[in-house]
Amino acid sequence: MWRSPATVRFVRTGLYVVDAMTVLPVTATPTMSVRDVAALMDHHKVGSVLVREGHELLGIVTESDYVRRVILEGYDPNSTPISHVMTKDIVTVGPGMDIFDALLLMKDSDIHHLPVVDDGRLIGFVTMKDILKVQPDLLDNVRDLFVLREEDRKPIRGREATMPVEEAE
Repeated sequence: MWRSPATVRFVRTGLYVVDAMTVLPVTATPTMSVRDVAALMDHHKVGSVLVREGHELLGIVTESDYVRRVILEGYDPNSTPISHVMTKDIVTVGPGMDIFDALLLMKDSDIHHLPVVDDGRLIGFVTMKDILKVQPDLLDNVRDLFVLREEDRKPIRGREATMPVEEAE
């Protein structure tokens, strides 16, 4: 069922970020090399790592950061500290936020990962996948809000594909 964006904002699940978050997220220090952090991600089978110094959250590095920053900009993974390629402008949430609101925040911020902070301290990490695992029905509520990337290159549901006459023969 399609819901307008105005209607969707009033959905509450009764589940909170604390119910879906990872309590011990994988973290790195800012001086670790890009290669060492990639090995950490591989070892823990995760797509992102939080970068912190003590209790201070400094940034996040994701698989897409590796593609867009390390590879495309030509950094040497062995000698480049992760602090040079991490995302520093981090969006965070508190543990008491409804998971639907967290999902909307991810959508509005065009991100898939949210560090969970309480009283300035990192206490967890929640991803879009984490939220959809605990409440899969939320996907139906937000499906129409997400922008389909490369929409002109995707088949449109419900519309018959038409081929030019020359190609059909």
